[in-house]
Amino acid sequence: MIKKYVKRIAAALLGMIALVVVVFAAMVFWPEERLEVVRTEGAFAISGVSIVDVRRGVVLSPQTVVVDAGRIRSIGTAAPRGVRQIDGRGKFLVPAFWDMHTHVLAVTPLLDLPLYIAYGVTNVRDMQGCPKAGDPFVSCPAEKRRWTAEAIAGQRVGPRIVATTSWMANGAGMVARLGDVPAYFDTATPDQTRQFVRHFAGEVDAIKVYDRLPRDAYFALVDEARRRNVDVVGHRPYGVSAIEAAAHQKSIEHARFILHESFAGSEELRKRPAAQWREERQRMLDQHDPRRADAIFAAMREHGTWYVPTHLTRWSDAYADHPSLRNDPLLRYVHPLLQRQWLEDIDETLADDPSPAARETYRQFYRKGLALTGAAHRAGVKVLAGSDYLVAGADLHRELQQLAAAGLPPAEVLRAATLYPAQYFGLEEHHGSVEAGRVADLVLLDANPLHDIRNTERIAAVVFNGHYHDRDALDRIGRHVERRARSWTIGSKIIWRFLKNPAGY
Repeated sequence: MIKKYVKRIAAALLGMIALVVVVFAAMVFWPEERLEVVRTEGAFAISGVSIVDVRRGVVLSPQTVVVDAGRIRSIGTAAPRGVRQIDGRGKFLVPAFWDMHTHVLAVTPLLDLPLYIAYGVTNVRDMQGCPKAGDPFVSCPAEKRRWTAEAIAGQRVGPRIVATTSWMANGAGMVARLGDVPAYFDTATPDQTRQFVRHFAGEVDAIKVYDRLPRDAYFALVDEARRRNVDVVGHRPYGVSAIEAAAHQKSIEHARFILHESFAGSEELRKRPAAQWREERQRMLDQHDPRRADAIFAAMREHGTWYVPTHLTRWSDAYADHPSLRNDPLLRYVHPLLQRQWLEDIDETLADDPSPAARETYRQFYRKGLALTGAAHRAGVKVLAGSDYLVAGADLHRELQQLAAAGLPPAEVLRAATLYPAQYFGLEEHHGSVEAGRVADLVLLDANPLHDIRNTERIAAVVFNGHYHDRDALDRIGRHVERRARSWTIGSKIIWRFLKNPAGY
């Protein structure tokens, strides 16, 4: 009798497990809800609109901007007859925005890729390369090129992914972490880094360097990258001075590297093994030497090194214990699974030292980073806006507000997200300003961003590649992304990708 009950219970459990597996598989392979793409046929004119001239930092008197076949065809006092008219009176037209530090993952198209367009971000620089083809979590260059081509062709809602990087060169341990990658992914020796560069050259736009890349390996890497005509971007490795990095990298990311390199103990810290390196925040604040910072700025200015401070990430470090971070209304766009992963990083920062004194040091560190970005700008270093945060598109606007808090004038903040990215890529003749002949990537604002940079969030319409998205269309994108963030089927697809991903990145 007991055996019979045990068999029934076992059969019921097996049946329940089988049902869960079947339901999970069905949700994994359930077709995605498609977001309708906006297509604007024929020419249109935005009339009576005030144009923000980002080059000169002034607002031009109301004019009529004619868009046709994806380009700004003319700017003048009147539109040709028969052209669709859009009332721009009382509004301000700016070039669409760029986010110069994003992470477009394999799951991003499932989630918030369309949100870039909703927030007026039409071009991004992706800073997360894949370690190998077919990676289930990190998208590879071929995928990003395809998504970009689909967006331009009007088959997908999303930005242009203008550039991609390699997987990070970060020293020993990467092979054990990733598995099934060549031994030279450890980038622990000069020979390994040269092989690493050759592996990615021709596939990516830049090699990404990271904190623990050894000094001798770094210099071999930048030499090989120069030979292969590929840029080097990313962190300032611990064993390399900021002045040396400025001479070899096209861009350096994250404001904290200036604090790391502008205090009395920076040389001693640089000589430590990477495993023993530690961000001694209070010491870096107490012993900060403005002359060392000035020398870094001079080197960056001399070599034309671009600076991407990503202050939003430092803000999250500083306020990891603040309710506003965890109750952020923009989290409505983020799937709970990704929220959980993000909160693990936040909690890890907080657990490092949750004492009130440590929290205050974090906040001082963040504020000092802002001040140094202002000093870098005044010294002639060109600053680029990059969010490196959580919510596609929306976080770029918050990073612009961080740059304003650093002391950059509104016109310079706008340039950091429009004109300067175009210059970075040598695309100034096509992007970055509202001028005849440029690609029609535009944002129509309800208020003047030169008066208050927060006005970049007051978006009335977005033009991507000549296609006009009014406020209703932008709201539809937002609602679509919110639904996906609550979707069980999307959650199942993400879990499936995590299950296929053996590495913990």
